[in-house]
Amino acid sequence: MPNGPSWAASIIPCRHNVSTVQVETLKGFLRDLATSRPQLLDELGISVADYPMILRAAVESLRGTAAATTSEKRHFLEAILDFGVSRQRFREWNFVGTGNRQDYRIELPDGVSVGVEAKGCPDGNNTTIWERPSWAREFFVWCMCPESLVNHPGQGVWSGVSTRLLPKLAAERERGQADAMIFWDGRCGSALRPCPKSYGVQGDLRARATGIPGQDGRTWMPPPCIYLLPASPPNVRNNRIPTVHRARDLQFVTALLDLFEVPREEHESNVHTGSVEAQGTSSGMRIRVAVTSRCWPDGQDRRHVAEWKPLRREQ
Repeated sequence: MPNGPSWAASIIPCRHNVSTVQVETLKGFLRDLATSRPQLLDELGISVADYPMILRAAVESLRGTAAATTSEKRHFLEAILDFGVSRQRFREWNFVGTGNRQDYRIELPDGVSVGVEAKGCPDGNNTTIWERPSWAREFFVWCMCPESLVNHPGQGVWSGVSTRLLPKLAAERERGQADAMIFWDGRCGSALRPCPKSYGVQGDLRARATGIPGQDGRTWMPPPCIYLLPASPPNVRNNRIPTVHRARDLQFVTALLDLFEVPREEHESNVHTGSVEAQGTSSGMRIRVAVTSRCWPDGQDRRHVAEWKPLRREQ
């Protein structure tokens, strides 16, 4: 991994199949083009003096084009929701977002209302920009990151859970919370992000949800990676280590895993968890977070615990 702690890749049981050596080679070529290949710039009508400015503008434009995939992400999410309705795991769903907000209200067959906030990469600041709707019995932050391939998925997931969602949970105790984070998009189960899971669905769902072909030529969509979060905020006095949700506690989690053919007896072993511990200090509360990831081919869980950090968001 080019950035972040070396163990962060094991926060999720998948890797990006992209050569970082080739990425670094291309970066070096573009950076040094003005001195190594000035004739190419001449052919394009770009002066050596203007090249740094033009390169920066071109990179920013390309980044904007790549990041402008809101419609692609929304298409993926809504295809999954439609599939759930067709299989009678969901009764109905509605898009209730405004502006750049992507909020969904999902009604389960027994009348439970589920709120979903669709986000981009989990390490982005917008992962914490949401409010739990008053009508939501359960609430999920669904992160989709199909355009980011340089860093392995674990780096972004660790950042999303440990430095964004869990600190928000601890700091904004009176404002509602997310029950879990979902990491799942069209890149999952593809050649560029192979999935090691053994369950999922075959058929035309992948083609309906995304234009990204499945790994090994398969028409297969894997189940989501779900990170269950604490059921309540931490409190130094009487809730120092809050209990983390179980898969069976959340009906939307059960519905998703059933939808993607994960046996009921294996639901708990097919979800991940993020936990938080609180401690009082002379300057306020500090927290320590941990993530346990499952679904590894060897059957062994991976657990990583962060160092204690002051709760800077405390109010």
